[in-house]
Amino acid sequence: MKTIVLNGDYGFLDKIETTIKSIIYHNQRVKIYVINPDIPHEWFINLNQYLNQIGSQIIDKKIDQEYLNEVNSSFRGIKNIAFARVLIPEVIKENKVLYLDCDIVVNANLDELFNIDLENKWVYGVRDYQVPSEFNSGMLLINNKKWKESNLVSSLLEKAKASNLRNGDQTVINEVFKNKIEELDPSYNYQIGFEKAAFWGNLQKTTLLLDKIKNPKIIHFITEDKPFNLVSVNSLRNKWWHYNRLEWSEIISKYGSFDKSRIKNLSFDGEVFLFTRMAEIQNIEQLIKKLPNIRFNIAAYTPMAFLLLKLTQYDNVRLFPTIIGKTLDKEIDQADVYLDINYGPKADEVVEKIVQKNIPIFAFDQTKSPDLNYDNYQVFHDDQVDEMATAINNTIKTNPKFNIEVKDVSESLDLILENRKSVVRFGDGEFDLIRGDSIPYQDYKPELAEKLKKIILRGNFNNTLVCLPDVFKSLDRYNHYAEDFYNSVFFPKNDHFLKEIAQTNNWYGSTFISRPYIDLVDKSKSTETFTKLKQLWQGRDLLIVEGALTRSGVGNDLFANAKSVKRILCPSKDSYQQIDQIEQAIRANADNRLILLMLGPTAKVVVDDLQDLNNQLIDLGHIDSEYEWFKMGATHKVKLANKHTAEFNYDEDIATVHDQAYQNEIVARIE
Repeated sequence: MKTIVLNGDYGFLDKIETTIKSIIYHNQRVKIYVINPDIPHEWFINLNQYLNQIGSQIIDKKIDQEYLNEVNSSFRGIKNIAFARVLIPEVIKENKVLYLDCDIVVNANLDELFNIDLENKWVYGVRDYQVPSEFNSGMLLINNKKWKESNLVSSLLEKAKASNLRNGDQTVINEVFKNKIEELDPSYNYQIGFEKAAFWGNLQKTTLLLDKIKNPKIIHFITEDKPFNLVSVNSLRNKWWHYNRLEWSEIISKYGSFDKSRIKNLSFDGEVFLFTRMAEIQNIEQLIKKLPNIRFNIAAYTPMAFLLLKLTQYDNVRLFPTIIGKTLDKEIDQADVYLDINYGPKADEVVEKIVQKNIPIFAFDQTKSPDLNYDNYQVFHDDQVDEMATAINNTIKTNPKFNIEVKDVSESLDLILENRKSVVRFGDGEFDLIRGDSIPYQDYKPELAEKLKKIILRGNFNNTLVCLPDVFKSLDRYNHYAEDFYNSVFFPKNDHFLKEIAQTNNWYGSTFISRPYIDLVDKSKSTETFTKLKQLWQGRDLLIVEGALTRSGVGNDLFANAKSVKRILCPSKDSYQQIDQIEQAIRANADNRLILLMLGPTAKVVVDDLQDLNNQLIDLGHIDSEYEWFKMGATHKVKLANKHTAEFNYDEDIATVHDQAYQNEIVARIE
């Protein structure tokens, strides 16, 4: 794997990414380090979801900016972070390293360059076009093994502090490695940007050198005449913008199939919380490295020193400096384990909340709370980092991820039948809305999201059963598609809210009373479930409230045992916008009927709003699609020709229904 090192700060991020795009466009299996003081780690996480698809990787290498405070940048065009290249022996482990400035684009495959045998050579470079007696430091092929063995960093940094540096870091490299730099072909550092000065200065040697190189492999935009300025005169401005505008999906597709599903939020098996009053935390970095599947959340009342800030270079770390009460309470609520491993004074008020919630606490001998009397407190010897890591892992694995009690389908139906309960069901679509996302049949509305969330957290009310997906104990009974969806999408996306639900200690019915067939591995019990469902409306008058194309029971015998059926047809999309008219129509036609609602998220609010009615209201969602699939013995979801189909979220090409009985049942249409 090729190892390439860049350096820069957040202000240069778009230039860094353009350089990386150009590298990856021409090279696979590349490991790219970015030495930086302040680039948010989320950028690295997002980029790796693309690069990992072609065997490449970008690594966040945080350094303390103060480490370079005393270097002499010589003139305005050089920032102190440019000197980070002299730290390569300390922060990069690989033996052969290609260093590139971030005003560079790579314009060719670099295999030939990386195949150079460095042997006992110190470094390879290209002479500076303006000062041929020096080598340009913007591109260096480094024998990092030799640099590390020679302990060069201190001497490089000391030289960088000199007051007489003519050209910043380039002067440092040339003086420390005088007569030790091997010369590369100029195409590996095609320095462009001073054509104007060369022309007016009559520097024909320089212009001839530029003209001689027809296919530059690495293009370096030197001087202040950069292609990303408002205007510039260098001749390859468009080349930089070509790489800048490339989409990552386009770059990855160059090497094979781009998998969009891999671009998603990270998920973790559990959450560790730690509150500290000091930057020093015992063995924290070792634990972070040993438990990449666990997220570490570290909080403080004050701003954080770099000793903690540098931990953001790990995917599984979040920092909360100057944390406020609401956020602190939320992180405590989400914690699976608390680490009492900070040096200095303890935050007793935080530990007290942890104890109240019976969250396991782990500590080391040296940093434990000496007077804490708590049964769920485990102390490890100072050298037992592996043992603590194992204990954290085991604790999270043995504790349910979400301690939410959901009755199974059969129990839920028994409760509804025996007590004539009304029903509100919540699925992944409602969770999307609560999280702030729109779904195919309902745009996000803050008011709707807040109402849905309130109903779930309140739990069962009056004689109404609130239902959630029955997925919190085991997913073994569901097919691979459903199991993968809940593990890779539903749980990670809704992690915080699910834990908030668990904190209520409510119990819930099963949302799957209306999904009793297609997602099950063993479908043999579906007949029994549909038989029990039909008992709900056996011999009863029905009022069905549904989308205009839902057509529940049309063309099948789902409601054949009902005494009579009336229907209110509502908008197929964004029905919540018409909720007042829908509720008015229901009140006008309720009589003594059982009210069945197939109206997505709107149905939940309708059941909540109409509690003053004496009617039983049951939100039955996609029951008709499930019944159709059950009747045809389908093993996967099949689009239905004459009606809305669950999960086929566009309602296109639906055939017209010529069914007079169905037309006669319609008592109201809400447009």
